[in-house]
Amino acid sequence: MTGVQNTSKSIINPVNTGSEQNLQFGAELTSALNRIEDDYVGKMALRKYLKIPDSIPAFLGLNETMLNAISKQRNSNLRLLFKIARDGMDGALHCRAHTIENTELNIQVMLLNKKNDEILSGKNEVKAIGNTSGQFAITKTFKLAPIYSYYIYLYGMPAYGVGFDATKLSLLATIMTKYGVNPYGR
Repeated sequence: MTGVQNTSKSIINPVNTGSEQNLQFGAELTSALNRIEDDYVGKMALRKYLKIPDSIPAFLGLNETMLNAISKQRNSNLRLLFKIARDGMDGALHCRAHTIENTELNIQVMLLNKKNDEILSGKNEVKAIGNTSGQFAITKTFKLAPIYSYYIYLYGMPAYGVGFDATKLSLLATIMTKYGVNPYGR
């Protein structure tokens, strides 16, 4: 039986006077505990969150093994340890998800800070005609769509006559849309 204490009496010492009990776990439970430690809890303790597996079928298989062991275990101390192992595995998976979410949020903050800086600095404004002599002056201000500002920031100004790379513009549009930034303005 999985996770049950060995209660058989020893022939050599039928009266056990020590406080140590010999525990025998089935191969499936032992394997599950080792995988939980190696793949989940150990990596969480080392803060290697992105190395924690994200396979839902593997997680569900280990979770099922642990829930079966918890339900079959009569010793409350072992049941508590099994619950800790199961909860540790669950916590490790959540740490991985939160690490990814945190990274995406940091990128969003960076993009928004950059956009705010550009708006406040007037970087998107270019004068078409400067000071002129005569009776009147015409000034035209051009504002680049955000996608072009991001493009110039990331890749630099394209060479004269070459233009913007369509593949890079497409990638930027996808990322900006993902983070709720309208790539083409307002």
